[in-house]
Amino acid sequence: MMMKPNSLIHSYLRLLAGAAAITLLFSACGKQEEPPAPEAVRPVKMITLKAGGLTREISLPGQVFPARQANMAFEVPGTMTDIYVTEGQEVSAGQLLARLDARDYKSALEAAKAQLDIAIIEEQRARSLFESQATSKQRLDTAASNLRIAQATYDRAEKAFLDTSLIAPIDGVIARVMVDDIVNVQAKQDILILQDNSSLKVTVDVPETLNILSDRNLTYEERTEKSNIRVSMTALPERSFPARIIEVSMTADPLTRTYRGTVAMERPEDLNVLPGMTATVTATVPENATTRPDAFHVPAQAIISDDEGNGIIWVVSPEDMTVRQQIITKGTIVGDSMEIFSPELSEGDLVVTSGVSQLAPGQKVRKFEK
Repeated sequence: MMMKPNSLIHSYLRLLAGAAAITLLFSACGKQEEPPAPEAVRPVKMITLKAGGLTREISLPGQVFPARQANMAFEVPGTMTDIYVTEGQEVSAGQLLARLDARDYKSALEAAKAQLDIAIIEEQRARSLFESQATSKQRLDTAASNLRIAQATYDRAEKAFLDTSLIAPIDGVIARVMVDDIVNVQAKQDILILQDNSSLKVTVDVPETLNILSDRNLTYEERTEKSNIRVSMTALPERSFPARIIEVSMTADPLTRTYRGTVAMERPEDLNVLPGMTATVTATVPENATTRPDAFHVPAQAIISDDEGNGIIWVVSPEDMTVRQQIITKGTIVGDSMEIFSPELSEGDLVVTSGVSQLAPGQKVRKFEK
């Protein structure tokens, strides 16, 4: 039986449709979903905010001094018979340094001791007689007064005798010997200089233009932390050592109109830094008198403006490295930097300084690496 032509055409079309469906089915089964495109991470330059406004570094010439110095002298006059130390020698507290001829002082002490012994006996006898009502109160008072005078005389004689020995009050180094053996010396005459060089001091003359910038409400410790003080020796400028403020004069030198400042530093273990050497003290100070301690400073290019004219910076969240806008108040411009203020900002915040016009809220960034 033969099929009609129209039936043949319809059968052929159905066959083609079935084949196409099967092809589409297999194509769909074999096709895998493409992963989403990774989120773009923009490389940017950024800085860490530091409180204190615009600053600059200054350097001042200074001189090195020992942490402590004792100009040693006898308290009494006499003939110095012995000196037991030499310049550069290390000594310990309590060590005998020099001695006077003490024979006259010893004789005076022994005489004072004899008078004291007599006064003690007389006072005891008068007290015993008074208690037994065998003498008057006046005699007891006289004996007691004589005892006090004899005791004072003995104490002075004893001190004078002890002062014939020169004893080191501190551990240190003999910096200078100023007299020779067997020489007559006067009371208070300098015999030698003893220095404690375990730590050192450096003094500088601070101009009034710098002194006026210091915050008087801060302690010396807070000023030290804020100023990042360093000391370098003139003979070795490539090395510097941390130092701390220990003293600032409150009155100016009448001639130079400068204020004496003193910083302390530990003596380097590998360098022979000695008192008298010259040094340079470097510190970070506010840029000018208008600089506010609650200000931050950023490159001027980090700041943009919104439609209302507000100053805007981009702050980076360190947790996910996304950015957000922060409205700020603009301050003083110095060079390429500007002071900014905002109660929403804290020291340590990360702020974007490049490509700021290309960012959007919530965008991920990374630190630009050259």
